[in-house]
Amino acid sequence: MSKAAHQQVLALWQQYKAAISRTLLGYEADYSLRQDLMQELYLGLYHSAERLAAAENQRAYLFRVMHNVAVDHIARASRQRWQPLEEQELPEELTAACPSEQKSAEQQSSLLLQAVQQLSPAHRQVVLLAMEDTDPQQIADILGLSHGAVRVRLSRAKAELQELLDYASSH
Repeated sequence: MSKAAHQQVLALWQQYKAAISRTLLGYEADYSLRQDLMQELYLGLYHSAERLAAAENQRAYLFRVMHNVAVDHIARASRQRWQPLEEQELPEELTAACPSEQKSAEQQSSLLLQAVQQLSPAHRQVVLLAMEDTDPQQIADILGLSHGAVRVRLSRAKAELQELLDYASSH
């Protein structure tokens, strides 16, 4: 790998580090497993640095690699029991920096994250990307789906997410 490609991976990593952390938090509640996912993602980017450098939309490429790493993780973990995120495990710097957060209260962020983690994997993928201000066409490019399929998934995911949040707030 060229030094320029390596520098480009580092620069992209630094630019999107908070978004990466928030997105992976949606896939994995356990801190140590999430750190493993971050390492897998970085290695994936490192090994594909030349393709990353040639990518027309590097952000989309990053999220595509992250999606693939997360899907592999979910497949490996599907045989294991899911453990819900405990409130004290939610890093404050992640909730404070979240661009889609409607309210600044940590409790609301925690409820939202718990609801996102209860979504089906397909719905969780589109919601997490949308929460990072990714438009439906970019989501379609990242996930390899049609624009229409993404819009349907987003609509269904939002409805499911609203039901989960309504249920959580009533109990």
